[in-house]
Amino acid sequence: MRGADDRFESTSDAAVVYYELRAEEYDATSWEHPSADAGASGQVREVLGSLSPTNTLDIGCGTGYVSRWLPGHLTLLDSSPAMLSIAKRRLPNANTVRAEIPPLPFADSAFDRVFSANLYGHLTPSPRSELVGEMVRVANELVVLEQLAESGSFNEGPEERSLADGSSFTIHKCYFTVDRLLDELGGGEVLMAGPVFAIIRRHRSQPNE
Repeated sequence: MRGADDRFESTSDAAVVYYELRAEEYDATSWEHPSADAGASGQVREVLGSLSPTNTLDIGCGTGYVSRWLPGHLTLLDSSPAMLSIAKRRLPNANTVRAEIPPLPFADSAFDRVFSANLYGHLTPSPRSELVGEMVRVANELVVLEQLAESGSFNEGPEERSLADGSSFTIHKCYFTVDRLLDELGGGEVLMAGPVFAIIRRHRSQPNE
């Protein structure tokens, strides 16, 4: 699969460049945009704010917009320097790490909690499976937020995305059902089940459900 302008060897390559170029646009047009679902973002903020404060790794933190709702000390990880630069301005006390994942560049049990918002669903099946194993390795608690399928049926595949400058990119995107996300994460507790997002929490010692 190639990007729309044939510069990229895969949709994952295109996604790295897309999010690097989109950093400022993302911050201005996603969660804070007037057309965004204020109800959904309010729900997400409430759920994340109810978590206990702890040492947390935020994987694919983007500009840190959602990260700031996480209680406790934060380490922000992203592959995009532009995204991390905005995140650092927003959360100056957080640690920042630039890395492409998986794997995660941390020791076993380096964190109490690992969090991911709308990153997991940009990975193809094999990296998704690898990432779950890596999250379990570096933290006892996993909290994953992903977008739900409006159709009610899981679907994934290439998706065309465009920037304000007219450039276009083909990235990989999954739209989950709650049951599918639970299954891929190996069970867990449903903290939020729609209508726009699902949030699943799983503990390392928790048996599959």
